[in-house]
Amino acid sequence: MSKDKLSLQHYVGVRNPSGAVALDAHTFIVADDELNQLQIFDKAITHYPLQTLQLSSVFPDGVSDLPGQELDLEAAAELDGILFWIGSHSTNRHGEFRAARHTLLGVKLDVTGNSYWQAQAVGKPYKNLLQDLKADARFDAFQLATASSIAPKDIGGLSIEGLTATPEGTLLIGVRNPLHDGKVHDGGYRQGKALLIELLNPLAVLDGALAKFGAPISLDLEGHGIRDIAWSHKQKYLIVAGPYHSKVASQLFRWSRKSGKVKAVAHPDLGDLNLEAAVFYPGEHRRVQLLSDDGKLEHAEGFRSIELSLD
Repeated sequence: MSKDKLSLQHYVGVRNPSGAVALDAHTFIVADDELNQLQIFDKAITHYPLQTLQLSSVFPDGVSDLPGQELDLEAAAELDGILFWIGSHSTNRHGEFRAARHTLLGVKLDVTGNSYWQAQAVGKPYKNLLQDLKADARFDAFQLATASSIAPKDIGGLSIEGLTATPEGTLLIGVRNPLHDGKVHDGGYRQGKALLIELLNPLAVLDGALAKFGAPISLDLEGHGIRDIAWSHKQKYLIVAGPYHSKVASQLFRWSRKSGKVKAVAHPDLGDLNLEAAVFYPGEHRRVQLLSDDGKLEHAEGFRSIELSLD
């Protein structure tokens, strides 16, 4: 990867970008984990979003049993023309259950005559993903039942933050917390491995089918959890990783599903960028756009973005 200094773009719009996906060669759509809405940007136009989509309008029957609760959308993936969005499935920071966050959504976009996008719901929001995981004995070792009652940034808490589609038509769900196979030392969890969950039937769950999973995938990301995962090409993926409890020290890794190998990616100093989303545009598997969650920055009017060339 290039060692050049970072060239930042500043997009005016949402401040907490948490998941994003390319719509075409120059347009991307992004979620904010504190807003139940999606914003569409032209990559070359930074001073305003092209369009804002309110999910309450897309899902007239509601996306939550409790109106007003944030979905805490954390990641996105495109599969067969459907945009999947997944909530964190976490508690709030006090360890209190939040039903709205237990959501997997499907949205389809159509371009209208005036170059705007019309969104429609695909099936119904799926809310039983965690229950299905708890019922699968292969995931018992990851203690997801216990994690679901622990605050997302505490040791052993639950937080889903990554999502990508695979060439086989499945979804890979990246878990930031809990980590496993590590140990508690000096009040923190050390040397843990990250969990990837393969959802085998994503289209069917939007029609109400129970979720089916592949075998758990364990990745050594040098003690980090998964902040996002994005398919690059063939059987190769880019992983944005970070500590389970902190919003700093982002790291990049490549993972080959064919070989199972994980390799750290050399990159410029990322400074205070809090990377949460990775976007590959069609035909550009050697170049990636990375979005920073800048909600905690004073006077921020949007979010920062960088593009990096991969070797």
